[in-house]
Amino acid sequence: MPNAAARHFRRLQLMCSGILASLVAYALIVAVVPWPPEPALPQGEPLLWGFAFLAAVNLVTIMPVYRVMLAGPRRVFAIGQQPERLLAAHFVAHLTAFARLDAVSLLGLVLYLLTGRGDWFAIFTGVAALGMVVLWPRRTKVAALLAAPGLPPEAIAAPQ
Repeated sequence: MPNAAARHFRRLQLMCSGILASLVAYALIVAVVPWPPEPALPQGEPLLWGFAFLAAVNLVTIMPVYRVMLAGPRRVFAIGQQPERLLAAHFVAHLTAFARLDAVSLLGLVLYLLTGRGDWFAIFTGVAALGMVVLWPRRTKVAALLAAPGLPPEAIAAPQ
C-alpha cells in the first residue's frame, strides 16, 4: 500500500476508534447518571416510535449517501490518478457515515434520559455499534478503492 494510503488508513482507524469510544462514553453516562423514581416522560412510547423512525431513515440512507459522496472523486481519480483527493473524499464519507451511526446511539441516550428505559438505549446503541463494525475501515477496502479507478469496491474481486 502506498505511503498516502497507509497514512489515510491509520487516520481513518483513529477517527473511527474515537467515534466508537463515544458509544462507550454514552454507556458510562447511562451507568452513572442516577435515575429518579419518576421519569421525566413516563409515557415515552410515542417518542420511541418517532425516534425509531428517524433512526431507520438514517440507517437506510447511510450507504446511498456514502456512495454519492465518493462517485465524483472516483471519476476524477479515474482520469487524473491523484489519490490524495479520492482519499480525502473517502475520509469525509466515512466520517459522515460514522457520525450518522453515532446519531442513532444519541437518540437512544435521549430516550433513556427522558424515559429511564435502559433497554431502549441498549437497542439503539447496539444497532449503532453493529453498523460501525460493518463499516469498520480495512486495508483491503482502501487498497481496492485505489486499485481499480472508477469501479466501486464491491465490483472488484477480493484477492484470494
